[in-house]
Amino acid sequence: MEQIVKKEKQQNLFQRMLEDKRAIRECIRKGGDLKKLAKDRGLKFAKPL
Repeated sequence: MEQIVKKEKQQNLFQRMLEDKRAIRECIRKGGDLKKLAKDRGLKFAKPL
């Protein structure tokens, strides 16, 4: 039973990642505010040094 629950959580996480990726692409194409999008979706970006 526990293995099935873990697979469902992983699938949901993967699905959310894909949706976030689509939202970021769309925001960049339309020239939207990436900071606002990140705050709304709870995303964190890594900055290169």
